[in-house]
Amino acid sequence: MPKTNNLLTSIDLGTHRCCCVIAEITGPESLEVIGIGSRRTDGIRKGVIVNLEALVASIRGAIDQAESEASATVSSVIASVPAAQAKSFTSRGGVTVASRDRVVTRKDLAKVDEMVRAVQIPPGQSILHVVPQEFTLDGQEGIQDPVGMTGSRLEGSFHVVTVPQQTAQHVVTALNAAHIDHVESIVYPLLASSEAVLTREERDNGVFLIDCGAGTTDLALFERGALWFTGSYPVAGDLITNDISIGLRTPVPEAEMLKRTQARAVAGVDDDLVLEVATVGGGAPRLVACSLLTQVVSPRVMEIFELSRQIMDRFKLHHRARAGAVLVGGTANLDGIVEVAEEVLGMPVRVGVPSAVVSRAGEIDAPSFAGPVGLLEWEMRVGRRQRAAETVGRNPFHRIRESVGRASQWFGQMF
Repeated sequence: MPKTNNLLTSIDLGTHRCCCVIAEITGPESLEVIGIGSRRTDGIRKGVIVNLEALVASIRGAIDQAESEASATVSSVIASVPAAQAKSFTSRGGVTVASRDRVVTRKDLAKVDEMVRAVQIPPGQSILHVVPQEFTLDGQEGIQDPVGMTGSRLEGSFHVVTVPQQTAQHVVTALNAAHIDHVESIVYPLLASSEAVLTREERDNGVFLIDCGAGTTDLALFERGALWFTGSYPVAGDLITNDISIGLRTPVPEAEMLKRTQARAVAGVDDDLVLEVATVGGGAPRLVACSLLTQVVSPRVMEIFELSRQIMDRFKLHHRARAGAVLVGGTANLDGIVEVAEEVLGMPVRVGVPSAVVSRAGEIDAPSFAGPVGLLEWEMRVGRRQRAAETVGRNPFHRIRESVGRASQWFGQMF
């Protein structure tokens, strides 16, 4: 049995699926997945937690399955918060370099970070992430890491991600009720997914990460190696399922199965084939042409990306994604979705799957695993380093910690 202190566990809370992934740390930045658990998410609707007791049962079911597969017991996790509840904005802060020789240190960065965290945010919101974008040193712009450089005035641009206090509290409460003692980090989902599927070149050149989930479609812009924009809207895979149910007059579970196994976003060579479809009320199955299924699915898929394009145009972001867009989430499995996305968005599009993490527990090379695997990679590359830096130049009582130990400590500092 793997040592508990050599394991990382993620909980990805999606509208349709709650996924738990347990991984063994095999190197400084390498992991091997040893347990996977998945349950239908009850208690979340369109990214909003609506039933805490039902959510706890879903979380516990996913954990139990992963623990059984990994032959390990989970006591701490890295978890996501529903992306639809997150808001973000860019903020700047600046300080005078403290050292006599005017060499920038980590303490100077920490002071800029602390200044940004002191910015006024809407009532009821709490800061989840403060992500550095770029720094300016004595007027020289576009610096990614100023440590070791010489100057007098250091300024920084940061992307601040906030979530409702109530949402964060409900996530931690549900995890605690599911017998999780420690919440190591709570992470914005697309920030986690980016660690699993985006290349350094895409991050530098500019790329949209679009999470096509069940209840919401969420998007983020990464450019010059940093997060610059986030957005979300409640049009996603569940509406495709609903359209199939209404259009083919079939029960929702049958419609979901058809979406996952037979549906296409564009016409294909098999559109003349005939499907046997269950009917509402348990009557005799009906025969339906595949072309009819495509006619039902295609308009909704186009709408999903038209809404993404509207957001890009509204905030004048389209030209900044020179590397195009990467799709993740369960709906990204839909056959033909890339062709529709490229046509509507007017840019190259690919489906993102985790590639750097190996697994002996099951296949993880699917866009639906970008979230749970990305949480593990985020913790390895970012979360641990940030917690280690918390003691450098920071007063923990003057800031809201984005990564936490025990749930009680997390509440004490966040609320």
